[in-house]
Amino acid sequence: MEGDVTGRRARLLAALTLAASAGLLPAIAGLSPSLAPALVGEARAEPAEPPEALFRKGTEALGRGEYGAAIDTFELLADRGFVHPDASYNRGLAYVTRVRDGADRPGDLGRAAAAFEEALRLRPGDADADRALDLVRAEITRRRARRAKDAVEVRPTLDRVLVGLASERTWAAAALFSSLLLALGMVLRRRPAGPAHVAGSVLAPTALVALLALVPLTYAARHLRLTTRPGVVVVPEVRLVDESGRALPDAEQTLIPEGASVEVGRRSGGLAEVRWGATEGWVSLSSIRLLAP
Repeated sequence: MEGDVTGRRARLLAALTLAASAGLLPAIAGLSPSLAPALVGEARAEPAEPPEALFRKGTEALGRGEYGAAIDTFELLADRGFVHPDASYNRGLAYVTRVRDGADRPGDLGRAAAAFEEALRLRPGDADADRALDLVRAEITRRRARRAKDAVEVRPTLDRVLVGLASERTWAAAALFSSLLLALGMVLRRRPAGPAHVAGSVLAPTALVALLALVPLTYAARHLRLTTRPGVVVVPEVRLVDESGRALPDAEQTLIPEGASVEVGRRSGGLAEVRWGATEGWVSLSSIRLLAP
């Protein structure tokens, strides 16, 4: 069965690509829902309705085209703390199905983008989720252009690019390895003149430079993990405000489009501090969807 599902998803993704190139988003809803092989023990659900039963109910509703029931079920799973890439993927399909049938509500494409991005974060390398995310965001851009809105592409700043090259664990392991090389180099430098002394003279300063670079990267990755969470804008567009909720001066006003990925930091009342590329400010917490850590 799993092979059949994978084959259907591949065929439907190919059809989706052709439809998207023609500006026809409805085909995205033809993607086959994922069938999770094992879901027990990955959620905190009430005993009367275990997560695997809810997942099955949502998947069956999605297969019948009952997007309202599917959305409610997958959102209930998310509210209960259930985290699984197939649940996120199917939630995205449910929102796209509602868009296809012309019953979409403001922010549905943003919620679909959030679901597909969450699935991709939980299962890196998922080609279906990656392509679906690209196509949903392309549709958002097309609709903004139709409303005479500018298509804004924001790139992460250099510090975020560097920190994001590897995980916190990888940076820490590299820093530890560099410290060991530094110690080895210091020992070899104490040897009498010869190949070992030369090797130590080269190894020690090289390892020291690497350590000086890797320790800040490890700290920065840890700081981001502990203080921020990824999020996605789930309203047609959101305007940045200050911490008290007041509008920023005209020169500093920024509109973040639907489906944009943001970095969410502090939360205060109904507001959340976000970073979008190099732009920072506060937005309504209800305008963004926090992704599963």
